Amino acid sequence: MRRLFGWTAGLIGIAAFARLLAARRDRAARPALSPAPPAEDPAEELRRKLAESRDADAPAAEATTTPEAVESLEERRARVHAKAQEALEAMDDLEEPA
Repeated sequence: MRRLFGWTAGLIGIAAFARLLAARRDRAARPALSPAPPAEDPAEELRRKLAESRDADAPAAEATTTPEAVESLEERRARVHAKAQEALEAMDDLEEPA
């Protein structure tokens, strides 16, 4: 019985080794497949689109930056503070029971 088990294990080992060598030979025989290089770099394409959109928006941006349209930092803070106070008062009105 030991002899049969030994022969079977040996044959299985030889078969596995033969498959390993065949797979290695097949891999070496096949040419390496390399991915096709992209036609254009995606980053360059995005940079080009961004530059085009900036160029298209430039006249509109210049029109809105007139001295009358620019508010000072203090004016903006006061406006935002007033808006926040209105929102707080509106929430307090909702919480009070009628």
